Amino acid sequence: MRAHQPWKLLLIFLLTLLQGVTSGFSIVLLIPLLQLLSIGGGEPDGIALAIRNFAEGAGIGITIGSILVVYMLLLTLSAVIQYLKSILDAGYQQTFIYNLRRRLFRKIIMADWQLLNSRSKTNHLQVLTREVPTLANYYFYLLRLLTTFIMTGAYILYALFISARFTLVIIGVGAVTFFALRRFLKKSFRLGHGYVNSYNRLLKYIDDFWQTVKIAKVHSSEKYYSERFDEANTSLLNMEYMMQKNWSLPQLIQRIAGLLVLVGIVWFGYRSGAVPMASFVILILLFSRIFPQMIAMNTDLSRIIANVASVKLVMELDAELPICDSVRPLADLRFTNSGLRGMESGAGVELKEGIRLEEISFSYPDGEKLFDTFSAEIRARAITGVVGQSGRGKTTLIDLIAGLQKPAGGHILIDGVVLDEALLPRWKAGLGYLPQDPFFIDGTLRENLVWDSGDEITDTEIIRVLEHVNAAHLVDRFRKGLDAFIVNYHTAFSGGECQRLALARVLLRKPSVLLLDEATSSLDAENEATIMEVLAQLKERVTIVFVTHRESVTRWFDEVIKI
Repeated sequence: MRAHQPWKLLLIFLLTLLQGVTSGFSIVLLIPLLQLLSIGGGEPDGIALAIRNFAEGAGIGITIGSILVVYMLLLTLSAVIQYLKSILDAGYQQTFIYNLRRRLFRKIIMADWQLLNSRSKTNHLQVLTREVPTLANYYFYLLRLLTTFIMTGAYILYALFISARFTLVIIGVGAVTFFALRRFLKKSFRLGHGYVNSYNRLLKYIDDFWQTVKIAKVHSSEKYYSERFDEANTSLLNMEYMMQKNWSLPQLIQRIAGLLVLVGIVWFGYRSGAVPMASFVILILLFSRIFPQMIAMNTDLSRIIANVASVKLVMELDAELPICDSVRPLADLRFTNSGLRGMESGAGVELKEGIRLEEISFSYPDGEKLFDTFSAEIRARAITGVVGQSGRGKTTLIDLIAGLQKPAGGHILIDGVVLDEALLPRWKAGLGYLPQDPFFIDGTLRENLVWDSGDEITDTEIIRVLEHVNAAHLVDRFRKGLDAFIVNYHTAFSGGECQRLALARVLLRKPSVLLLDEATSSLDAENEATIMEVLAQLKERVTIVFVTHRESVTRWFDEVIKI
């Protein structure tokens, strides 16, 4: 909160303080106003006498009309302060959510691939969608608790001015009640953790279904997924019910206790006659505000404690991700013809000599060593095949070259320059990567083909690349052509069609180095030959590294790395 617009936070605090003072003052001011109108009997004294003397000196007549005007002005001022504070509160809270969510998402997308790959996608989705607003609510309840505390303090000060004895009784009963209800606060903490865990399971079951939806339909497993979803959904329902009950029961107890004390004070005050009637009426009004404020403080404190689990989830994610000041604009990540030396900051590397792996060592955590002082060379502007048995590290080698994984020993050199953190952004900017399983976003054909390309790409360029990979006819399949909106691409295209569209998307990036991981595995012989012919033409200006287990494509390779 100190880091996010502290000047606005200070302004909210000052308005809160002013609101608390004016709200109680408008009630207490009724005493001298009633005295000036001779209500309750007796001559005016104190504040009432000072007001009358000031009015007479200024030539202002004290009438019911003038007194009501003054009182209305005070109440209007209080209402205006309340309005300004509510607008500031809302603006502060929403910009807080916006900035925190933006900060976390930037940190996520800029984190190392190894770190992201070891984290649950469900947790990230939960934090960004539900827990960030909950964290904002946590701070909002803190601000509201501060507001309530200030206003209660103001009411108590005014009440002490009228009758210290009765006010101390009210404070004592409130403190005893709060202490007696402390077990509800402990329960709020447990319920908050339970709710976060139940919500996480609910998201996970939804994601699990969409990940395996085809298998679920083939195996008729709808009942299995429905039961898992119902279990988490029922748990959420129960948690919400218990949390609401845990907030409402203390309110009921406090209200009853407050009523009993208020009735007792009215009885003893009336019988004793220790307080003038006008002051006694105002005292009752103040007490009728003090107890609801105490109830509100207990409720807000309970909600704060219930949200601790959400706050911890956001804080832990923020702490485990590296600090990221900014994300490079997408427009900077573009293919250029500039060389490795003397490049602009965001320019992609154009490979001139080749890639050299010098005594690379690598193993996954708790796994056997895949590479041990492994060396190889990939010549620029050639097709280099990476072949070998399954599980021997072919894809891992691609990941090392792409900078997704870091070798435990040895070096990767790009045109003789070590691939380090300084060079990595520019190196990635010149890469085109096609994994074994192509992926698509819900959107138009055009969006899917150009969504990660830096330059403006015309429809003519898109069609030309689609023709190169024998996929231009896929656009004609839809009445809206490239503007056709497609969801669940695996139901709209065959595996081979998806692969060709994905290859077209990579080529539209105009990469300097093309990394292909089993890129033709789902294509028939004819389409495979078409793709390989395209790659053979591309190698005049693009370095191609091709991972495969298929013997049919090895004849297209200029060099082969066997693993």
